Amino acid sequence: MKKLSLSLAASSIFLSMLFTPAHNETVQAKEMENKVNSSTDMVALKKPHTNSKAKEVDTKIESANQLKTYLDKKYSELKTDIVTVNFNYTVSENDDLNRPYDFFIDFNMSLTPYDLSFEYAMRDHLKSIKHQDTAIEDVAKARKQLNDFIEAMAKDVIEKLPNKKILGQDYYSWYLYPNLKMNLRIETNMSWTNYEPISTKHVWVDRPEDYYENIGTNMDSAYNEIERNKYLREYTQLKYNDFKITDFGWRKYLDDFITFDY
Repeated sequence: MKKLSLSLAASSIFLSMLFTPAHNETVQAKEMENKVNSSTDMVALKKPHTNSKAKEVDTKIESANQLKTYLDKKYSELKTDIVTVNFNYTVSENDDLNRPYDFFIDFNMSLTPYDLSFEYAMRDHLKSIKHQDTAIEDVAKARKQLNDFIEAMAKDVIEKLPNKKILGQDYYSWYLYPNLKMNLRIETNMSWTNYEPISTKHVWVDRPEDYYENIGTNMDSAYNEIERNKYLREYTQLKYNDFKITDFGWRKYLDDFITFDY
């Protein structure tokens, strides 16, 4: 009975506190605060604001400079599990009917930590004693990361320039004797386009991964190499209007190492 009396007493005190003037003032203040907050929320809802979608809509690309600026802001760096790839874009607009594209995008890839190229970095990793247990998987993952990054960038550009023919690649040129500007070397990698020839007599046959290890070991490889050379010769003779716009595609036939010994 004593416990019940204490409980009733406590309840009585609590109820009396609820109806004291001080409590009533607190309740009224809270109600006013809620009204103010509600009004502020309504104002915030009515206030115009920008968002990421609006910014995307405002992004308009019509020139090489605008395209370079866009790429520099959005696709300048890729951190793979092995190296960081930096993209230092050069973009040029073509007005020559002898060339197949409207825009050319050179990735100008450089690496951190430094290496001669992405593939050189992959080879170094495969030879690493520290990573010998996982090197093959590491390299496969890093290559996929690079491919996915470039493909995403390419498809974004194609979407923004739907009526333009675009060539993208990592283009690197140098002279074997730079002071004399003799023996030019040109290497191209990671080539992609959104255009293809309307028609050709010869068909390109992709080289297998182990092509350079097994070249000349059987007639099929030799025959395919002849076909590839015929396709490339025919391709170089095609002009702007001989190409049609297509979806994104990797173009292995544009990956090459060319020497000019003069």
